[in-house]
Amino acid sequence: MVMITDCVSAADAHRVSHQRFDQQAFLGPVSLFSVAWNGERLAAAAELVDASVVQPPGPVHVDIDPAAATVQIPRREAAERSDPRPLVDALSGSSHPVIIAGLGLTTLPEEEMERAVMALNDLAARTHIPILTTYKARGVVPDGSEYSAGVVTGGTVEAPLLRESDLIIGIGFDPVELLPTAWDYEAPVVLAGTWRIDDADFFGEHLRAQVVGDLAELIDHAGASVRSEWTPGTGALAWSRLLAATRAGNAAGGSDLTPGLVVELASRHSPANSIATVDAGAHMLVCVPLWEVTQPQRVLISSGYATMGYSLPAAIAAALVHPEAPVVAFTGDGGLGMTLAELETLSRLNLPVVVVVFNDSLLTLIALKQNPAVQGGADAVQYASTDFAQIASGFGIRSWRVQSAAEYETAIREALASGRPALVDALVDPAPYGGIYRALRE
Repeated sequence: MVMITDCVSAADAHRVSHQRFDQQAFLGPVSLFSVAWNGERLAAAAELVDASVVQPPGPVHVDIDPAAATVQIPRREAAERSDPRPLVDALSGSSHPVIIAGLGLTTLPEEEMERAVMALNDLAARTHIPILTTYKARGVVPDGSEYSAGVVTGGTVEAPLLRESDLIIGIGFDPVELLPTAWDYEAPVVLAGTWRIDDADFFGEHLRAQVVGDLAELIDHAGASVRSEWTPGTGALAWSRLLAATRAGNAAGGSDLTPGLVVELASRHSPANSIATVDAGAHMLVCVPLWEVTQPQRVLISSGYATMGYSLPAAIAAALVHPEAPVVAFTGDGGLGMTLAELETLSRLNLPVVVVVFNDSLLTLIALKQNPAVQGGADAVQYASTDFAQIASGFGIRSWRVQSAAEYETAIREALASGRPALVDALVDPAPYGGIYRALRE
């Protein structure tokens, strides 16, 4: 991403106090770099874009300042390739390896991603090595394959499989995607990616090596040395355990419109090429595992900073980039409340995005983690009921407000069939989230 901002010119800063703000100091720490640009050397625009996509990709910031000197864009070089032998040696000495596939696979240029994903699936199909994926890597192995073992977050549901393993291979895996908890597995860890992970000390003494290079080549090269003794279907057993834990937790509550059902019905009635965007909040616990995917980049979610308000803007972007694909934006009432103005953008652009609101008038994930005695109690996480369907109607968006499973299924089918902007305001019962949270994370 290239973020472009206006600013008070350096030439005027001594006499202008209104809206004067050091944006480079503010945005520099969360950008690859931040520069001022006078707009004269037009080649700099292409250089900014090129710099943002070097692995690891990220945001760059430019302040438009007519008084700035001619800008020199910092040159970013791809990480130097390293010797692949530590990966080969680790796999040749392992009988029960597990692969964790992460965001590094999905940030590759399209052709490279396709090669790496194909190599990964070929290896797993041949050797039966189970593959866990992070939230952002959902779809690099198809749901339903015998080696697809579900998602990994640093929670508990993936723990049995990882404890059975004698080697954990991270493919494009970065610990920024995990919960900020201690790494609790004894198996040695080897990371393979297109860049070196700065936070690799997260794994402590268990990290044996980092290997940097072309992922498809690394996977193919290492595959010749694999002697996996996993039985066929081991991954599928782990995947079924995740789904069972999610659905069992989802069963509690007084309403038949449960959070999990909201996702499963949307997935069932969506075309195969549909894209889901997922906001931060309790609903992501059901959205990520229960939205069925067979290819990468069909579940888009904010990781690392876990930003509320992500889903709707991300859905608009996804619909612009992939006009052939319907998009379902899953969001909580809190996240949508932060980005309501983007409903006007959605309506004006007339994009095929269906917004599904998990409406329980509560910051549910915060409530699950909250210590009421010292963190404000219910008043800190609850708010008055909001009729998002009525708000969306005011923007010219067709909308439904539903509170039963039957009403929701009718609404989601009609919304998806319309091919136009739509919103389904689902009054869900938050009671099941507690069971889901405990099953997946505690």
